[in-house]
Amino acid sequence: MKNDIDSILNSMFRDGRLNFRSSEGAKPAPPPEKAAPQAPVFPKPPEAPSLDGAREALARGAQAQRAVEAVDQAQKGMAESLQESIARMTREAQEDMAGLRLQLEQDGVQEQTARNGGNAQDIETAFQVARQEALSQVLGQEAFLDGLTLAFKRPFVTGREEDRPLCAAALLGGTGTGRRSAVRVLTSSLGRQGALKSPKTAVLDLSAYAAPGSEKLLIQDLYAALKSGAPALVFENYQSCHPSLLPMLAGLFTRGTLPLPGRYAEQKGLLVDVGAALAPGAVSSLSAAGKYLFLLAGEDEAQLAGSFGGGFLPALDDVLRTGPFTPESLERIAQASLRALCQRAEARLGFRLTYGEEAVKALAARFNRETGAGGIGRGAEELYRLMGEEKLKKSLLPPVSAQLLVEEGRFAIAYQSGHSGGKIVAPQRGGSVNQAEVEAVKAQLAGVVGLANVKDYVLSLEDNFKMQQLRRQKGLKAETPSMHMIFTGNPGTGKTTVARLVSRYLKAIGALTGGQLVEVTRADLVGQYVGHTAPLTQKAIQAAMGGVLFIDEAYSLYRGRDDSFGLEAIDALVKGMEDHRDRLIVILAGYSREMEEFLSANSGLRSRFPHIIEFPDYTAEELLAITESIARGMGYRLDPGCKAPLLGYYEAMQLTGDPRVNGNGRMARNKVEAAVIACSRRNLQAPEAERDLELLLPEDFQGER
Repeated sequence: MKNDIDSILNSMFRDGRLNFRSSEGAKPAPPPEKAAPQAPVFPKPPEAPSLDGAREALARGAQAQRAVEAVDQAQKGMAESLQESIARMTREAQEDMAGLRLQLEQDGVQEQTARNGGNAQDIETAFQVARQEALSQVLGQEAFLDGLTLAFKRPFVTGREEDRPLCAAALLGGTGTGRRSAVRVLTSSLGRQGALKSPKTAVLDLSAYAAPGSEKLLIQDLYAALKSGAPALVFENYQSCHPSLLPMLAGLFTRGTLPLPGRYAEQKGLLVDVGAALAPGAVSSLSAAGKYLFLLAGEDEAQLAGSFGGGFLPALDDVLRTGPFTPESLERIAQASLRALCQRAEARLGFRLTYGEEAVKALAARFNRETGAGGIGRGAEELYRLMGEEKLKKSLLPPVSAQLLVEEGRFAIAYQSGHSGGKIVAPQRGGSVNQAEVEAVKAQLAGVVGLANVKDYVLSLEDNFKMQQLRRQKGLKAETPSMHMIFTGNPGTGKTTVARLVSRYLKAIGALTGGQLVEVTRADLVGQYVGHTAPLTQKAIQAAMGGVLFIDEAYSLYRGRDDSFGLEAIDALVKGMEDHRDRLIVILAGYSREMEEFLSANSGLRSRFPHIIEFPDYTAEELLAITESIARGMGYRLDPGCKAPLLGYYEAMQLTGDPRVNGNGRMARNKVEAAVIACSRRNLQAPEAERDLELLLPEDFQGER
């Protein structure tokens, strides 16, 4: 029995795989061994079988054959099923291994062995090389780079705690002083040399989390950054994130962990809020263990302490600060930018560019406190684009001999290509001023009837903005004054029209990045239930970011001390104005008396609106001019005989009517629209030869009184 089972198993698993075969395909059994010869025995001749017995034998044989075939078929099906199961299990195992390999790579574990041996001599060499690379790329910040190199090196010398970040540091300094670049260069160099697991740096721009309720989004993005394998995480623009996120960041930097406010689980590499559901692999906190954390802050250390609390800075491992650039260091940066420009221009465009000391000084002058050394890089990039456009338009063939010149404060590139030559002149530097748009807005503003004092105020905004730009370029302290405004006056006096022009004008002179005008009323800001108002107000603020938020009939937000929803909207508005004072302008509009009462709703309102502009009612002469302008815009002209009756009409309405209605442009528009209808009726009744489809007669204005 045992030998039979062994035989069956051997036949099934021959050659390392299942091999069920039918009896028909089996190899014949070996012949039995020959026995010793014996005397022959002659059997008795068989008896002749009966006919019934033969039939019964045939039936039993057929039945046996069918049974054998059924067993053989079952064996074949079992073999195929087992082979499919084994193949499926093999595929699943391969997929699991591939997923595990990807997860290890994301966590910074590479298959290849790091080149750094890990001994003290190799580590010291790696940091020396990294420092030299940083010094060659981040110019003029030697002391800062020394401190940052020590921050990276400290865990290798003093040891590291398993559940803590390798370093948590604040990097203070102005825009464009090389803080982010320094972290990237050091991380990249140390990663390539094997001192760190990866050369990557993850950057989280906290301004992307400015809206209320951004906590979940930050948690998901932070989880992805921590799992990306990048050993260094940089957090920037903390001033622009929602204040509710600051305690979360403070805990991550000081304790190395971020407890999660809800129930989260990892699904396909993402951190997902699963609510109240029970999910395997739940994540209760995020850990920054083994990471370098860097917070980019401004120059004011007191502002950083005020945002994160007094105990934040002392709890950090390092507080490093970039220094001001000297004229020599700026020229070194300009020199390096020009060298890179020459190499790139020759390799890509075929321009062999040369330059002199004057060009170096002119490019170094692109530095200013607002953009930092980034202005130098953008200047070099502008020169490259100018050469590229010239080659594109004139089909210049390489090599092109070119020289960078400075003429009347502007860059120029004189070039020679074969037998033809030319000169590329850079446009006049005007900051971000769109002069064509400025002139267009001025022309449109001049076309607005009346409002002389309003026009003067709007045009004065450009003078102040230009002066602040000049101060920044000279390295002087420049403060952008508050440009929030209140327009008071009756309806139809041009407040909305002027608000639209103001938004376009401020964008044209560079004071705004977007220039859009978002018009809202109480219905857009005040919710219908508790907790609904603040998100609505924040949504309107976010939509107007970079432009103008115009709130018409703003006094309706305040309906007395019992109007808790309106007061909540005002509080959210005041806070949004303070948080985004450099990116948002708010213009309120309403009746003069009601706006005075509105300004008492919040103690911080009046101080945030230094400019209150009164829009006076139009005079009768101005209403007549508005009437002619509206008619012109509709494709009509007024008969000279219309002027006297219309003047008398407007004067009478202003004396006897409601001043909130009868002294504004809406009355003039209503008058013209009624006259157009009367003109159409009159022309349809007149013979075709007497029709004038563009002329409005005095009788057309008689229908409405």
